[in-house]
Amino acid sequence: MEDSGGELDIGGDTAWVAAALVLVASLGGAMLLAEWPLSGVSATQSSEPQLVEPTDNGTALWPYTANRPDHSSRTLGINMIFYGNPDVIHTALTEQSALEWESDPEADYEADSETVSAERVDIDRNASNLTEIIQWAPATGANRYVYVETDGGGRWLGESYQLHSGTYLGSRSHIRAYEDPNEEWTAIQSHEEHWDWFRLRHTVTGISDSQRAIERDFMDKPYVAEVVRMPYENGTLDADGWVTGVRLVGVLLPLALFGVVGRSRGVKRDAVYFFREHRHELGLGGALFALFTAVRHVGILLETTFPALPPKAIAAPLYIALAVGTPAIAYVLGRDSDRAWAFTFAAVGLGAAFIVDFAAMGVSVLPLRVVLHRGSVLLAIGLVALGAAMHEEVEGRPEALVVGSVGWLFVLGLPLLGYL
Repeated sequence: MEDSGGELDIGGDTAWVAAALVLVASLGGAMLLAEWPLSGVSATQSSEPQLVEPTDNGTALWPYTANRPDHSSRTLGINMIFYGNPDVIHTALTEQSALEWESDPEADYEADSETVSAERVDIDRNASNLTEIIQWAPATGANRYVYVETDGGGRWLGESYQLHSGTYLGSRSHIRAYEDPNEEWTAIQSHEEHWDWFRLRHTVTGISDSQRAIERDFMDKPYVAEVVRMPYENGTLDADGWVTGVRLVGVLLPLALFGVVGRSRGVKRDAVYFFREHRHELGLGGALFALFTAVRHVGILLETTFPALPPKAIAAPLYIALAVGTPAIAYVLGRDSDRAWAFTFAAVGLGAAFIVDFAAMGVSVLPLRVVLHRGSVLLAIGLVALGAAMHEEVEGRPEALVVGSVGWLFVLGLPLLGYL
């Protein structure tokens, strides 16, 4: 695999075919894993939905959300229950400073041993050292449904409202709220997510951090009598197996970047030589890094500067810039590059942009399907750059360029068609 000059040759059939096979395997794995639920939610479901009663002899709730009014489309678990009047709960979430309470929480609340769960776990008070109130704003998102049963029978409910803290085109905590038809409680599904430029929708990265943040936000407030964690008796809804209960006053609560600094003249000389010899490849990686990073931050800037614009109206032209600009940069700048380094710097430059972007969005854990998809993206762009570098040496259209271009279409198309 070495040429006469002793340099590594990855332009041969074996190398690019291997990269193409890894690309196909990564995409296949991502598609397979896309059918799996998040960690902590069992993939097997009982034929009969298991319902819980947030209040004794009240509305029964199937404690999950669903993509459509069908139990087989279960998604995330309900992880918070607010007890009280739904209008007051909405105000408590969105306009805490507007609430005025004259009641003493301790005087208004007397525990009923038959109603309050003996297994509930009080939250560590030392964890409530955050005084900043979460700023929730109205949000948009895909419709999700919950199933409830009342005296009038069972029915599906759409969310009563959605709230978020953060930015639509960046990262955010997202709430979907479902109000009890009997107006005794509001069920909350809270999760963390970030806007995924390749899927053109949000990717959920967890449901615990936002849940804990809301817990801390409601501790020690004059209008909150109690914040507790209550285990579910049947099944595990999330990775922790408990739901947070928030009782308002007067309401009874039932149950990688790195750098190397050269210190010797020899190291400095080698670095200068490397940068001079590989300026085209460095430009390739830097341009890919800059494009992806700019798309994210320009989107957030436009969203915050022009709040009246629908987020997807902002996302549309930026997505086109990403979808067309990324392979265009790889091809144009790859033509003047060494084959081996073109593939390497294209993948490294775009990969570094992904890492910086995830860090900026506060994402520390990714679903494996997302990791495999991003790996497929890097392989596709690397093959486009490699094929462009081979263009002067190969008659016709280099196979690596064809495979990379087709791979790019697949890594864009499969998420848009709902396969990832």
